[in-house]
Formats: sequence, structure tokens, C-alpha cells
Amino acid sequence: MSQKGWIILAAVVLGLLLGAGYTIWRSINDRGDFVVSGIIEADDVQVGSRVGGRVLKVVAREGQGVKAGDTLLLLESDELSASLAEAQASLRQAEARLAELRAGFRQEEIDQAEASVNQYREQLNQLVAGPRRQEIDQARANWLAAKTQYENAERFRKRMEDLRARELIAQQEYEDARTKSEEAEQKMRSERERYDLFLAGTRAEEIAQARHRLAEAEARLRQLRGGYRKEEIAQARAAVEMAAARVEMLRTQLKETVIRAPFDAVVDVLDLRPGDLVGPNKPVATLLRTSGLWVRAYLPEAKLGFVRPELAVKVRVDSFPGRDFAAVVRRVHRQAEFTPRNVQTQEERVLQVFQVEVAVQDPDRALRPGMNADVYIRKSEQ
Repeated sequence: MSQKGWIILAAVVLGLLLGAGYTIWRSINDRGDFVVSGIIEADDVQVGSRVGGRVLKVVAREGQGVKAGDTLLLLESDELSASLAEAQASLRQAEARLAELRAGFRQEEIDQAEASVNQYREQLNQLVAGPRRQEIDQARANWLAAKTQYENAERFRKRMEDLRARELIAQQEYEDARTKSEEAEQKMRSERERYDLFLAGTRAEEIAQARHRLAEAEARLRQLRGGYRKEEIAQARAAVEMAAARVEMLRTQLKETVIRAPFDAVVDVLDLRPGDLVGPNKPVATLLRTSGLWVRAYLPEAKLGFVRPELAVKVRVDSFPGRDFAAVVRRVHRQAEFTPRNVQTQEERVLQVFQVEVAVQDPDRALRPGMNADVYIRKSEQ
């Protein structure tokens, strides 16, 4: 074989070896890890007050780490405190009224009503029975006595009138006698009328009125013995519930004057001063959750089949070379996009990518939002 043939044969063998080597390298590489790069981020939450008001004191500052329940901001609460005190007084009043209705009427009131019933019943019985014979005889005797007094007074008046005519007495003496005669006559007529009433007996109108008064007294006694109506008690109970609801609402509003951190976080934005006004349901501060860091990375379309939610991966950052942080893919976006220019990846930017969210476990809290991070994904995990 000529030298030229040997050269051609060597070239062919070398090409075959290179092709086989490349195939083996691709096979090994396809079973290994691949890397997508991104940035560590933290979930941010905007906190505020549902009631708003004037800022009394700013406790936290931007960049400060806070624990769950730590106070961030205080709002003025004097007006709400006064309203709460008023509502609590109204609640106590409503509760007292409900207790009174449940207890019913006092025994003293019932005893008094019973005495009234007995009194009106006796009066009715007397009217129905009419005057007794003794009362009639006494009325007749009173009338006859009054009649005798009148007759005596009239005879005396006539004598005095005769003496006055003969000018034997003064005019005033006669006038006194006449006045006594008139008074005696009036008394006689009054006793006569009373005697006639006894003879006629009780009128039907008086008996009807007495029956009506007795019926009213008995109805009042039944009401006192039966207690208050169920409707009144239900209305009083509703008033208590309404007053209690107002107290609870004001207590909740009063709690809203103290703005606290809902979880462990870092204060990202808090730009307020004492005296500033904040509106209800408006954010006053932005917090970054320190216990829930995650990596926003971009996965090339060609690698999409190797990643799924709940897949365990590793994260590395430049600040801790050689240290792997355990992580889990929590979400793969379904909409493709182009790689943002501020993210450096190992793939070409012209390729379509899918955003991936990777939750990082950082028990030592060594990571910080904004760090560049690489996510290592094993193809064999699929």
C-alpha cells in the first residue's frame, strides 16, 4: 500500500475514533447534571391597617429583621378607645336589661297587685249586695235629725225676723240666724238624697265600673305572675348580641392601630413619619419573607422534559463555593418566554425558555435575596 493510502486509512480511523469518542461523551453528558442560572428572591408581603389613621410612632426601620408579631408601626388610638368604652357601657346596660326580664317581676309588685285585686273584689261585692238595712236605717235617722235641726233653725230665724221688724235686734243678729237656717236646710237635703240612694240601691253603672276595675287588676296580676313576654326577652337578647358585636368590632379595629409583622421577615420598604396619615386597607410597609427564599431560573425548552414540580435539585451560589443547598422545584410556568437579559445562562439567549421557581432550604439563613444562583438538575432523576 502506498504512503498516500496509509494516510487516508489513518484519517478514516481517526475520524471513526473521534466520532465514537464524541458519541460516548454525549451519552455520559446526557446522564449527568445540567445547570440553569437565576436569582434568589424572597416573597414580599405588603402590610397595613384596615382602619388607617395618623401615625403615632414608627418602630421598625428599613433593612431591619423582624420576628413574627413584632411591632412595625403604631397609629393613634384615642378615638377608638373612647368608642370602645362607650360600647362596653352599652353592652353592660343591655345585659342588665336582659337579666331583669329573665328574672321577672319582683315579689313586692306581685303582692301589691294581689292586694289591689282583693280590694276591687270587695268593692264589687258591696255594690252588688247593695246597702244593708242598718245603713238604710242610719241614713233615715241622719235625715230626720237634719230635718229637725232645720226646722228649729227656721223657727229661730222667723222669731229673729219679727224682732228685727220691731227694731228690737240688730240686723247682723238676724243675718246670723238666717245663715244657720240655710246651712241646716242644705244639710237636710243632703241627708235626704243619701237616704234616697240607699233606698234605690246601687246603680248598674257603678257595678259595671267596679267589674271593669277588678278585671284590670286581675289582668295585671296575671301579667306579673307570668313574667315578661318571650318577645321582650328575645328583643333584649338581640340588643345584647348587637352590643357585644359592636364591642368586638371596635376591639378588632383597636388592634389594627398596632401594625405587626405577620411572620419572620426583613423590612424592605417603610417610609413613614409620626403625624403621617395612612388610609384604611392601604399598604404601609413591604416585608420580605426570610424563611421562604426561592430561585427564579429559566429552563431552556430542550431541557423541559427533565424538570417537574417536586423534583429535588441542588443550588449553588458564588458566596459559598462548593456548598450545595437542597432545593425543590415548586413550579414550572406553562407559558414560554425569552431569557431576560439580566440573567446569565449557559444556553443561547435566542432559545425559548420556561420560568422555573425553585424553593431553597436555608436553615442557617446564609442566603440573601438578590444573589446569583445556579440550579443543578440531574437528568437521571426524570
